[in-house]
Formats: sequence, structure tokens, C-alpha cells
Amino acid sequence: MSVIILISVNTFFKIGVIFISAKLLAIDSSTTKSGCAYFCNGKYKEHLLLDCSKDKNMDSRFETMSQKLWGVLEIYKPNLVYIEETVVLRNAQTQRFLTRLQGVIYAWCMNHGCEFNTIRPTSWRKQLSFSQGKTVKRDQLKEQSVHYVLENYNLNVGDDEADAICIGDAVMKIYGDKNE
Repeated sequence: MSVIILISVNTFFKIGVIFISAKLLAIDSSTTKSGCAYFCNGKYKEHLLLDCSKDKNMDSRFETMSQKLWGVLEIYKPNLVYIEETVVLRNAQTQRFLTRLQGVIYAWCMNHGCEFNTIRPTSWRKQLSFSQGKTVKRDQLKEQSVHYVLENYNLNVGDDEADAICIGDAVMKIYGDKNE
């Protein structure tokens, strides 16, 4: 008699076991520029920026950003996706855009057996010991991300890519093998 036990990639990370094909795509989505960071077996590999800022029409920009993100997912074929959770914003149109974009990514994950997760900005920043709170402005948070990536990876990147790399790093700190 054979017994097959299926355990999600996340479970492997939690118990500190290296899962040979763990491919994480961390995404910092935006209405104009989205940053992506690819990690394989707990190690950062590369990042990219999806820039749709030249298109001023929100509807066509959504379609373009969706296609670009879908293409990135098709190229990397992750088995784990972490995207920054959408937070309540003052702009309802932006909120709809980001929620729909998250749905596109979720649909890809469902169709490809990929685990989909969201992470709150406060959670990933806490993991990386960022200063945050009511007195810390958005620009200061972005500066911390850029500085973190420069210090830890010697990469000079924009804030969108930096946030994506930081999200991936935070996920590794939360679930990764602390002894590696």
C-alpha cells in the first residue's frame, strides 16, 4: 500500500525544509508601475519593472498591466506568489484597479496550481525592521525599501522593484530556513 502526502510549499518553508522547486514571485502592484522579484529555493534571482505609466487611460492601462503580469507569471512559472495586500485608499478607481489586478494574478495561480498569498505592507515592513507608523510618510517608506535593497543586494533600483524584493525577503524571513 502506498501513501501519498501532499504538503503545500508554504508548509515546507515553515518547518525549515528546503523544497527543491520553490519558485516565489513577489509582486508590488500599482496602477502605473508594478515591481516583481523572483526567488528560487529561497534565494533572490532577479527583478523587473512593468511600466505602463505612459498610458493615461486607466482601462487600457489595466489591460496592459494585466497582460504584462500574466506574461511574467508564464515566464517564471512560480509555485508561490506573494502580492502586497490592497489597502483601503482614498481613490475608489485605484482600489478597483488593484483589486481586479489581484484577481488576474489569482486566476493565473488557480489555473497553474500555484499558491496565492497576500501580505500587508505593515507585515513585510515589520519583518525587515522598517520604521513605520503615523509619523512616517509614504516617501520615507519607499526610501527605506530602496536603501534596504542597496545595502543587502548592492542593487540600485526604483521603489517599485525595491518593494517587490523586500516583500520576497520578508516572506523568506517569515517562512524560510533561518539556518540557511
